[in-house]
Amino acid sequence: MMLSCSFRASQLVTLRGSNVRLVQNAARILPIDPQACQRTRRTFVTSAAVQQSEAASSEQTSASNSSTVDWEAFDAHQRQTPRLSHAEEARLLLDSAGTGVLSTIGSFGAWTGFPVGTVVEYAMDGGGKPVFAFSSLSSHTPDIKADPRCSLTVTAQDFQGMSSGRVTVAGKMALLEGADAADAKKAFLAKNPNSFWVEFGDFAWFRMDSVATARLVGGFGRIKQISAEEFAAAKSDPVAQFAGPIAQHMNADHADSTAAMVRHYVGVNVESASILSLDRLGLAVECKADGKAFSCRVPFVRPAGNRKDIKDIIVEMTRAAAAK
Repeated sequence: MMLSCSFRASQLVTLRGSNVRLVQNAARILPIDPQACQRTRRTFVTSAAVQQSEAASSEQTSASNSSTVDWEAFDAHQRQTPRLSHAEEARLLLDSAGTGVLSTIGSFGAWTGFPVGTVVEYAMDGGGKPVFAFSSLSSHTPDIKADPRCSLTVTAQDFQGMSSGRVTVAGKMALLEGADAADAKKAFLAKNPNSFWVEFGDFAWFRMDSVATARLVGGFGRIKQISAEEFAAAKSDPVAQFAGPIAQHMNADHADSTAAMVRHYVGVNVESASILSLDRLGLAVECKADGKAFSCRVPFVRPAGNRKDIKDIIVEMTRAAAAK
């Protein structure tokens, strides 16, 4: 005996135009074999799914073809943009931060022989070496006394993930006394003025005296091993101490001007732009265009040597960008 078959409304929504009407009319008028009904349903649903997939693919291709950014030209521009040397960039990261992860070699208990990471405060002294204040109660203090080899890992202040900068410097820690300890304390408190506990009697001053090597990761694909000689020769960037406040001011009050500078000097029409950091040679900017977030380098029209230079250069560049 032949049985009639009908589709539920939810099964019809994926079908199109006359096909839907045909099935609905057939279900009302004709007796249909259930197996044939199932085959028909699968055929229509599969056809509709293919049509939807093709439409989605077409939309994606159209979006790709309508990109407002010439990414190849952008990459070529960024490869030619002036930057600090790898050693100078590592030094800038260390100068800008004030906390990091100190890794020592465990000297007691279950940690013996294993690397141990501890978050610590530090400062860079006049010679470009990290100085620390360690309590005798801290686990890393006996580790250092047993084996002075250690490393310090620091991230960019605006660290947001694997595309952000970080540096690891490795060397041997030394206990400081007398004038060296006094100098270390002065540098440390200038960087960390609220760390009153370093005045407690169980704190002592240390410095990574013998820097063996450093590794800079400036983001995806920007990895560089830095020798002891390269690190020692790197100088502190002259505008590093002003970078944070200037970036904050620009982001809060002049974000449109930053976006205009990216359009004018980099050639990318961005939807938004925020300064991540700056140095004597230019700006590191987080941008958004074509629905993508990315970082770019905006070069200064000339190197900056002090805070006034930065102000004059940025004013000049924003006026040039606005006039275009």
